[in-house]
Amino acid sequence: MSNSKPANLVFVPTGGLIGAVAGGMLWAKYVQWTGYTAGWVAFAIGVFTGLGVLLTGRSRAVSVCSIASLFAVLGIIFGKYLDVRWNALERIKTQLMDTQGISANQAEPIAQTIFAGHSTWELMRDQMQWIDLIFYAIAAFIAVYVVRSRVLHRIVFKSKQSNIINQDS
Repeated sequence: MSNSKPANLVFVPTGGLIGAVAGGMLWAKYVQWTGYTAGWVAFAIGVFTGLGVLLTGRSRAVSVCSIASLFAVLGIIFGKYLDVRWNALERIKTQLMDTQGISANQAEPIAQTIFAGHSTWELMRDQMQWIDLIFYAIAAFIAVYVVRSRVLHRIVFKSKQSNIINQDS
């Protein structure tokens, strides 16, 4: 494999997008199912994005790695966006029930009013912390690592070549 020019540069963003969307959905679902955010999901986003870019780009070039890191960061942002859209109303309701000592039926309309009064981006900003920058960096690093990995290139592209040779026989 050549490091200079990717075979499918047009499709590289598509692979990155698919990996970022899959990873972002995993992030939001994990938060929904457990109620916790976990940094290890940033690793998964980096792996998904890196694999998507690796499979579509077929190159270890710096430009391809840059696309992988960009989409890994976008995957986390997308995951946080989905987290707010899917989970924020329930979190607001639970917080009202805990702090105000009210029932779920009483908390529901108040939570809906609070949720409707803020944009998704405002709610995302309220949840952001400085430590999130570490998760962005981890996801970007892992995505680049996957794309640059000689071992993965050998495994992925050797197995594809073996399948083509076996089909020709």
